[in-house]
Amino acid sequence: MNSIVPSIFGRIFSNKIPLAFNEHALAVTHNKTNQQIQWSEVTTPLSFKFGFLGQTIHFSTADQNVTLTMMGYHSDHFLKTRFDQYWVNANIAKLDALLEKIANILSHGFLRQSRISDIKSLALQERSRWFPWIKESNSLALIEKKIQLLDKYSKWDNVATHFFQHRYVKEQLQHHKSFFDQVESNPLTERQRTACIIDDDNNLLLAGAGTGKTSVMIARAGYLVQSQQAKYDDILLLAYGRKAADEMNQRIQDKLTTDKIKAATFHSLGLSIISQVEGGRPSLSVFAEDEKVKAEWLHNSFESLIENQSEYRARVLDYFSQYYYVEKNDFDFQTLGDYYHYLNDNDILSLKGDKVKSFGELYIANWLFYHGIDYEYAAAYQFDVKTVARRQYKPDFYLPEYELYIEYYGVDEAGNTAPYIDKDQYHASIAWKKATHQRYNTRCVTLTYAQHKQDTLLNELQNALSEHKIDYEILPIESILASLRETGRISVLAELFGKLLGLYKAADLDEKAQTDIINRAEDTKQAETALALLKPIMSSYNHHLHQRDEVDFEDMIIKAIDYVESGLFTSPWRCIMVDEFQDISKPRARLVKALRDNNNGSSVFAVGDDWQAIYRFSGADIRLTTQFAKYFGLTTQTELDVTFRFNNKIGQVTSDFISKNPAQLHKTITSLTHVATPAISLLRRGDHTVANYQSSLIELSNGAVDDVLQAIYSKTCKPVTVYLLARFGFKLPSHADIQTLSAKYPLLKMQAHTFHAAKGKEADYVVIIGLQKGKHGFPSEKATPAILDALLPPQEDYPHAEERRLFYVALTRARHRVYIIADMANTSGFVQELMAEHDIELDEFSSENEQVYTDDINCMRCDTGVVKKTNWSLWYFLLLFFISSM
Repeated sequence: MNSIVPSIFGRIFSNKIPLAFNEHALAVTHNKTNQQIQWSEVTTPLSFKFGFLGQTIHFSTADQNVTLTMMGYHSDHFLKTRFDQYWVNANIAKLDALLEKIANILSHGFLRQSRISDIKSLALQERSRWFPWIKESNSLALIEKKIQLLDKYSKWDNVATHFFQHRYVKEQLQHHKSFFDQVESNPLTERQRTACIIDDDNNLLLAGAGTGKTSVMIARAGYLVQSQQAKYDDILLLAYGRKAADEMNQRIQDKLTTDKIKAATFHSLGLSIISQVEGGRPSLSVFAEDEKVKAEWLHNSFESLIENQSEYRARVLDYFSQYYYVEKNDFDFQTLGDYYHYLNDNDILSLKGDKVKSFGELYIANWLFYHGIDYEYAAAYQFDVKTVARRQYKPDFYLPEYELYIEYYGVDEAGNTAPYIDKDQYHASIAWKKATHQRYNTRCVTLTYAQHKQDTLLNELQNALSEHKIDYEILPIESILASLRETGRISVLAELFGKLLGLYKAADLDEKAQTDIINRAEDTKQAETALALLKPIMSSYNHHLHQRDEVDFEDMIIKAIDYVESGLFTSPWRCIMVDEFQDISKPRARLVKALRDNNNGSSVFAVGDDWQAIYRFSGADIRLTTQFAKYFGLTTQTELDVTFRFNNKIGQVTSDFISKNPAQLHKTITSLTHVATPAISLLRRGDHTVANYQSSLIELSNGAVDDVLQAIYSKTCKPVTVYLLARFGFKLPSHADIQTLSAKYPLLKMQAHTFHAAKGKEADYVVIIGLQKGKHGFPSEKATPAILDALLPPQEDYPHAEERRLFYVALTRARHRVYIIADMANTSGFVQELMAEHDIELDEFSSENEQVYTDDINCMRCDTGVVKKTNWSLWYFLLLFFISSM
């Protein structure tokens, strides 16, 4: 071996040669030990640093850092080039292997984000061994191209990613052109083909209404097999429901001529996983297949707990008296209309069934009821005190047995009223009522919001009744329960618990998550009480299933997640494809993610449309689509932007309408079919016109549906499909109605569907009815119980966001034309928006003047309410107006 001579100082302090070398290794005397180090073990070439006592030489291996001092002053001049060459020769094979590995990654398959991450990581690690010294080394010329390539890989950017991905897609489009031309009855579009080929770790395909998402699902499965990227049993295809899965299987059989790919539902997948882990297929509970049987069992379980457990019974009665509603009071609202709106939407009723005007009144009424005190709510005062300026006085409560009135005033401790109440007028009214009682010598107990706010209201009521010598005692529990059953309250609460049970169980909450649910609820005390009542029911329900060795739908998902995440189940699927992804809930998304992570190299291909996300009530979370990458990781997002269903005029209106919500993903949908005139028509008609056809439905009884069907019938000479759609099922024509209409218009093949049921379907023409305002109108103002709302995904900030998407779904079912029937005196705000902001047809049908000039007149008292038209004739109205002004 050659050796490096120490400097004069090195020779003085040591008689040993610290470093010897040849082209294969270094012989080092270091820390009183002698060792031989191969050049391939040295992480980077040796560095030289000049010092007063001589050169300092430094190098590292994976295990140690070596520093040699007092070496010959000119060692670097004689040896650095040779040392660099030795190191390059020893490491060039490793560099070549890395570059070859990267080249293979880039040339085989779609370039996934995880592979890009691997490329950068490997390149950066290798680069740190070569830079910066190689830039100044004489050895650079020998490997310059390789070093440049390594440097490029270590600085990988999106431009490079897109280049390789685009090149791969282009090659695959050419190579599999014949397949994509023939897999469906019509050749796939380029967007559809590209969606089939792209294969990132996570893929989100946004497929607008009628853009052919099912064709892509089937073609992608076929392409993966034909291109030898997957075998049949590598593919897991998930559909939202059994019917959708069966339809997908039939399409696969027809288009791919194989039964080796089977679409599964999430529940059947869960059942399969459980069966494999547990070594046997568990029985499916009847509760999973028959909602009526489940509801009856839950109702009976609830009743049994009430009857047999005194503590539970007391909690139930406490819940009904104090926590049944989310409490809000006059002062929580800015307008009287908003307050009335809340009371109406939530059906704030006392236990006796009275529709009260405030929560203070609710608690007074319930206390009187519980204590067996008969009362009349808002009954006319026993003396006639009405005048031309004032209607008959109706105190809040009257106790006929004791001839005692109770008034509850909405004033706080400072005498203030709610923001929308005229304080002076309100106090004047209080003074008038007090004077009236004094004048007629009637007794009246006055209570206030201030007392309710300070939690002394019921104590004050009890004290006042005692002062008036009124005796009372709590009603027997049996009587109270009998009344609750008679008014249907027990059944309603049992039904709510049935909904809560499924959501609560599916959420698989730990203690912290449960606390978060309670804290997120609009009324934390109500949520806490409701969950306390739910838990014994759920415990009994789970015990019932366990005893019979049965599972329900929630078990299928929860157990499957646990088995996959714990490693008890090993996923065989490398290609996971999920249909209707916008309808997915967090537990299902968690199962998909667990399956992906369970098998290295697996990919998720999700197909959905956030514009058609309409199932929050069942736990679907739109954020899993709009924030897909946040949940699943780096994602390639593509779009299907050409609809084969509806024409450009329907497309323009519906796209503009749905795009108002900025939280939704932006898309541009173009139509294959183009027309020149509007394709959405509005028929405006009130409910006073009576046609020959008699029905409980306004749109049938006033002849509007007949007029629309006649318009469709006059345009066709061959059978066409017509859907009659409404938000709620009870607003649809009955089967008998459809039969009668079909007999009258034999070329029209008619079906009636709710908006939800129509999703995924299409017809030549669509007729939309039931577009009134209110709780069962559209958008529906029906309130979701607060505890149920807390278990569902968070509400969106945009007003009526899901109802807007539901209307979009209804409008986009039509191929040729949509007909909207509305009474403009009480119509949906969505209809008014279409009229004001979009290009729709208003003149296809004649309308009466009262239906044309329909600007809402806000109530002068409550601000937000709208004055409604009555059935009086205009002349009679004018006559009354004239008389009243005399």
